[in-house]
Amino acid sequence: MSTEDFRPLPLLRELLLKEEKIVEYYNKKHKYKFENNIPLKGFKFRSKIHPILLKLVELNRKYVEKQNLTILKDLREQGERPVIFCYTHICLYDFQIFCEAIRTHHYVLAGDPDTMYRSFDGFLFTLNGAVFCDTNSKQDRFIATERAKEILRKGENLTIAPEGVWNISGNLLVLPLYSGAIKIAMETGCDIVPVGVAQDGKNFFINIGENFKVIPNNAFQAVDEFKLFEEQKKEDLRNTLATLKWEIIEQGSVLKRDSLGDYETEYKKYVSEILDEWKNPKTKENYYSEELVKQRTFKPKNVTTYKMAFEHLEKIKPNKNNAFLFDKRLI
Repeated sequence: MSTEDFRPLPLLRELLLKEEKIVEYYNKKHKYKFENNIPLKGFKFRSKIHPILLKLVELNRKYVEKQNLTILKDLREQGERPVIFCYTHICLYDFQIFCEAIRTHHYVLAGDPDTMYRSFDGFLFTLNGAVFCDTNSKQDRFIATERAKEILRKGENLTIAPEGVWNISGNLLVLPLYSGAIKIAMETGCDIVPVGVAQDGKNFFINIGENFKVIPNNAFQAVDEFKLFEEQKKEDLRNTLATLKWEIIEQGSVLKRDSLGDYETEYKKYVSEILDEWKNPKTKENYYSEELVKQRTFKPKNVTTYKMAFEHLEKIKPNKNNAFLFDKRLI
């Protein structure tokens, strides 16, 4: 089906599509509606049913998942203007926990629409209000961004996970951020509300910070000034989110490092447990792999990772002249 002769299918026929076709179909559907100026609908309906959905989320957490929720603090400003919630993305359950903690109705900018297809989670996402986006498509990312701005201009709140993927890093409190949230905030004049989310087994912790202002004090004289401001704000937001998570960590117990066992073994176990939480119901395989998470993690141009710094060692044939490069004390 070409884009030119595309027409959205009735809901029942859409639900009968093969899973491998759904991303292509959604991309064409999003493009068709955007190019034909078909606005988003259902704002009032979603706002009215939000309290019911919240109750379902709370009951599921308490009695099905047996999870606990602790809110450290909530410093956001309560006003009439919409905001962009930015939360740290750590696992399958963080979004539900986040929703229950903030209570406020909001739309979510979500990727991987195929993982939500014909699922109960996807049904709840749609009822609550979601803009699904194929993160591999530049065109669909653009349309999703425009829809996000449309939502904010309608007076509705928006939620983004600016890391773009689960943080399964062994040492980074917050992964490098994508710039979408900052750009949307700058273009709409909306504040960002940063939210730190952390997990310890069945115990989840939420830390809601003060409103994060993005509007510049002066007009930009050049494109370079705009980019510099954007990058600085992105780094400031990342630091703010990291501080919120660190405050959560400070509430925990103090342990000796050797009481945690072998680091590599425990870290691999932790990553495996996180990835195992979300499986394709048909294939029983994990939706995410460690390789996919690393591939989707934003990579700043001016940062050299450990792997990048030492990958040349894999190409070198050891001899007496270069043996010093393999000295573990240097690595």
